[in-house]
Amino acid sequence: MNSQYKSLFSLHNKVAIVTGAAGHLGSAISICLYEFGATVILLGRTEQTLKNLVSKYQPLQQNKLEYIVCDVTKSKDFKRIVENVIFKYGGIDILVNNAYGKQDLELKEITKEVWDHALEMSLSHYFTCTKEVSPYLLKEKSGSIINIASIYGFLGTDQRVYSPLKKNTPPHYSVAKGGILQMTRYFATLWAEEGIRVNAISPGVFPPKKGPEKPDYMHELTTRIPMGRIGQPEDLAGAIILLASDASSYITGQNIVVDGGWSVW
Repeated sequence: MNSQYKSLFSLHNKVAIVTGAAGHLGSAISICLYEFGATVILLGRTEQTLKNLVSKYQPLQQNKLEYIVCDVTKSKDFKRIVENVIFKYGGIDILVNNAYGKQDLELKEITKEVWDHALEMSLSHYFTCTKEVSPYLLKEKSGSIINIASIYGFLGTDQRVYSPLKKNTPPHYSVAKGGILQMTRYFATLWAEEGIRVNAISPGVFPPKKGPEKPDYMHELTTRIPMGRIGQPEDLAGAIILLASDASSYITGQNIVVDGGWSVW
């Protein structure tokens, strides 16, 4: 094999920032970047969760795994973090926008104030985080921004799946995820000639392990998925490493769907 291909997926000497870094999907995203050689800055709102993740993996390698408690909806705080990371590590190569403010509410409970807050927590901070990182990436004419979206950003919600739980995915979730996909395309075309790649990943059904779900609900999920199983956070690793590394040097503005085939029906 030509040696020029062997290092394509390596993230050594790259610095990554991950928002929502210790959550259900964020943990796997952060650790796969770390294990492929990146220095990873984990951002989140719960210190103990971040600390537990770092202490579990930090001794494995020479590269860094560092956490910072941060509310990414506060753009001034995020800007200060970006400045500190650049000062400490010499730059930023990868931004993964992943943080999500979960609010599962009935339609009748969603007031204008709730709606605005939900979009701020689930969509607007993707814009502000991208904006704050962009000056450095533009200066260096390189970098990868990865936005975590969802299949519900481009598909309608299958109401039948959620009927056993007597609840549904709230409308602001789909609106936010659809907005993330359009934002991805916008910035991809804006910065393509500047060497900055902007892509999205849309996970399918990845329910968190927070206790037993109703059997009917899990049955509906698995029968809807061609591969016959729900997604695990580790299933995102391949797409994350591809988009973060030089292996995707000619890929921008794309949405990689990781859903076990859900969206092909």
